[in-house]
Amino acid sequence: MINKLRLFYIMLPQLRFKPAERFLLFFIVLAACALAGSLIVGFVVHNGPTTKALRLATVIQDCVIFILPSLITAVLISSLPANFLKIESAPSIRLLILAVTAMLVSIPLMNWIVMMNDSLVLPESLSGLESWMRLHENEARASVKMLLGDSSIGSLIIDLLIVGVLAGLSEEILFRGTLQQLFLSSGLNRHLAIWITSIIFSAIHMQFFGFVPRLLLGAYFGYLLWWSRSLWLPVIIHAFNNSIVVYSTWKSGEISEGGGDSSIDQWGLDSPMLILASAILTVFIIFRLHREQKSAVIQRVK
Repeated sequence: MINKLRLFYIMLPQLRFKPAERFLLFFIVLAACALAGSLIVGFVVHNGPTTKALRLATVIQDCVIFILPSLITAVLISSLPANFLKIESAPSIRLLILAVTAMLVSIPLMNWIVMMNDSLVLPESLSGLESWMRLHENEARASVKMLLGDSSIGSLIIDLLIVGVLAGLSEEILFRGTLQQLFLSSGLNRHLAIWITSIIFSAIHMQFFGFVPRLLLGAYFGYLLWWSRSLWLPVIIHAFNNSIVVYSTWKSGEISEGGGDSSIDQWGLDSPMLILASAILTVFIIFRLHREQKSAVIQRVK
């Protein structure tokens, strides 16, 4: 009897769910979890936003709205949920080193892209839209500032765990592990799947003056998953990127009290040659990542 039930469970996803039905199921589960998570978060911050409340709300959001629907969807639509989410295997150390190196050398280039995106000015006819976008951006920045708390070491450690590690894990398991995999399993071209997922990933943050750099980061994470066949690689790189931002914010806030500023998000902005070198090196390393993946595939075939 147990073996029959196990066989039925294994065959159930293939028998019942077509690609469109998988998406529908995912969005139903996501909506239900989002509703539940929003209710819990509302209860947590009902006395007003404080650093402690926002941190707890962020943990709840990441676990209930991002991770939980991904796990439920994977279990319901696949007989091998860990394989569907690509969390069965770890990436190679070589790929990890290349991915981290690309992230580091791209900092001047990404800082320039962030600056250009932030300086976006819409036509006069869309001034109302731009004002709304700026207001939303400022509110988001104020929330992040409150979330990050004070300049103590303890606060930094908590922020690294919540904003760095947990956010990196939760966002990757939802967007790359689930949504991108749903696009790919439906037969969509891998490049379209990666870029559509990245557009959704960037748009969902509702920070319009950071849309382009977040879009590019999302695409990078998507290709890392495709090349490595392991969700853990984009999770690690996403968490690493978030942690750099957290540390930069913490460090610059601490130094600014003494009148200085050596924030990482300013690196390279005063040197066009450094930005150009950053762009060339980033493209070169990403090309090496792609070649490394192709070599690994050839080795597996042999």
